[in-house]
Amino acid sequence: MSFSRARVRTTSLLALSALLALALPAGAAAAKTKTAATAAAGPVDLNTATQAQLEALPSVGAATAKKIIAGRPYASVQDLSKAGVSARTIQTITPLVTVGAAPASPAAPAAPAAPAASAKGSSAKKGGSPAGPVDLNTGSQKDLESLPGVGPATAKKIIAGRPYTSAQDLSKAGVSARTIATITPLVTVSAAAAAPAPVPAPAPAPRPSTAPSKAAPAPTTAQVPPAPGMVWVNLDTKIFHRQGDHWYGNTKHGQFMTEAAALQAGYREAKKGGPKPKQP
Repeated sequence: MSFSRARVRTTSLLALSALLALALPAGAAAAKTKTAATAAAGPVDLNTATQAQLEALPSVGAATAKKIIAGRPYASVQDLSKAGVSARTIQTITPLVTVGAAPASPAAPAAPAAPAASAKGSSAKKGGSPAGPVDLNTGSQKDLESLPGVGPATAKKIIAGRPYTSAQDLSKAGVSARTIATITPLVTVSAAAAAPAPVPAPAPAPRPSTAPSKAAPAPTTAQVPPAPGMVWVNLDTKIFHRQGDHWYGNTKHGQFMTEAAALQAGYREAKKGGPKPKQP
């Protein structure tokens, strides 16, 4: 019984080995055939090839082809490593591929031009009556051109001839009688705007005086002697004055002294009608 089992096992192993021996040459032959077919078709451009063309390369399946397409553009075959392609696959397909210039990105489509307004539509719009009466004295040129029979030239004449007191005054501006009759029911005449009063110029500010003002001298109050009979000595002129003199106690720099002390100090008595003492 044991011998039979061992024999069966041996026979199974021999059969499996035979199958593997037959499969390996077949797979190698298929890969060799795929490589030969790719080489015969010509090098595949990594930057422009379709997914089907990339899958025709040996060792490149659908997942690897998608990686190659997502990683474009390439400057060399070695750049495939940045897209996640293995080094073994890169080495295998290097003789079968090429790297062309990356296709330029398509230019953005130009925006469609806005359709031009037809002359007929413009004329129809001009032919309509304005929404309300147009004031001949204040209406803009656009308002005036909305009136029937009034073009840019006539509108400018109307503006140049302002102010108006009635629609008939338009004849003074060179507007034809026919146009006046046509637009009279569609216009109004308001009072002309009064010209703004000129703004008075501001009065010039008074210029400050540059000359220094001289302060009036403060009046000098005559001083009273501490004791009767004393003289007033002017310390600037070295002259003393007696009581009853105009300058007695009345000069800026002075003091009361006895006559004897004044004479001893070298002061002399003022002469009657002499020069006035200095007032520094």
